[in-house]
Formats: sequence, C-alpha cells, structure tokens
Amino acid sequence: MKEGEREDVYARLVESMQKKGRKKQRLVPTLLTALLAALFILAGGYVVMNTVITNHTASHEEEVKEVLEKIFTGPDDELKSLMDQENRYIEEGNSDEYFDLFLSYYKDLFRPYMSPDNIEQYVNEGKITFPYYAYSSGCKLKAEKIVVKENETVQGSFTFTVKVVYSRDGDEIGTVDLSGDIAVNDQGLIESIRFRDKGVGELMEKVR
Repeated sequence: MKEGEREDVYARLVESMQKKGRKKQRLVPTLLTALLAALFILAGGYVVMNTVITNHTASHEEEVKEVLEKIFTGPDDELKSLMDQENRYIEEGNSDEYFDLFLSYYKDLFRPYMSPDNIEQYVNEGKITFPYYAYSSGCKLKAEKIVVKENETVQGSFTFTVKVVYSRDGDEIGTVDLSGDIAVNDQGLIESIRFRDKGVGELMEKVR
C-alpha cells in the first residue's frame, strides 16, 4: 500500500472512530438520563406507596378511636328514650320487638365500622353496650385519653388504651383504665374486639 493510500485509510479510520466516539458520548448521557428517570420513578413509587400505606393505617387508627369513643360514651338521647320505654314493652309482652329496636339502634350506630352480624354478636356479648348498663344505674360514661397503636407484627391489628370517666347527675365519680386489641379486616371493618386486664369487670362493677 502506497504511503498516500495508507494515510487516506488511516484518516478514514480516525474519522470512523471519532464518529463512534461521538455516538458513545451521546449514548452515555442518554443512558444516565434513563437510569436517573427510572430511579426517580421507583423512588416516587415508593414514596407514593408508603404514603398510601401510612394514610391507610392512620385512617384505621382514627376509625378504631371513633368506635372506642362510641362504645364507652353515653348513653345519648336516642338510647335514653329507648331505654325509658323498656319496661312498657316488657309489660305488654313485646320484649322481642323491644330487642329488635335496641339492636337496630346499635346497628345504625356502628354500621360504618362493623358488619351487621358482628354488631349483633357484640350486642349479645355485651361488648358494645356499656352505656346501657350505666344508664340502668343512673350513670353516664365518657371515653377520654384514647390511644391506639398499630401492631407492628400483625397486619390490621391495633392495641388500645382508654380512660373511661363515669358520673352520676353530672358529678364525676371516678375513672377506669381499660386496654385491649381490635382487628380490622381487608374491607376496613372491625372483625374482633378483645379487652385485656380487669378493666371491663371493674367498670361494670362501678356503674351497676
């Protein structure tokens, strides 16, 4: 190969390599940009999912607090009116009708938080009817200092503590501290309520 031809081939090789180099230079920023975009999307997705989960948990905690407040506060005027008619229904032989009205009251009260079947079960078990027992002895209940925390090892499970104030004729008589666990299902409805320690027994003893 003549000297002039060799130089010409070399020049074409250099030019070709420079073109490839420019392509690589353009490719590297492009790949970096794509990588950064992917990382941003993943990070953003994590933040969104984390926010959704956090908000979901916070929502359940607020619902559990609302339920506990309803369980340990009252009776309200509607329940008082219903209870004032209890003896009449029983004397007239309409105890079944009275219980249906009584159950209907609790279903309306807790419908946003529990299934109708669970509400009926908890009424029969006396888990959500504490104001009823209190009013029978002339007392009134009020839930205060409700603390709800999610169980870190069991999804949908929450522990709670609540201070219940009981009073008669507007005068505070005393307080009872209670604690327990509440489980929430995938639909966000409460599916189990469990009281711990002797708080419930103490409360029932105080207001009866």
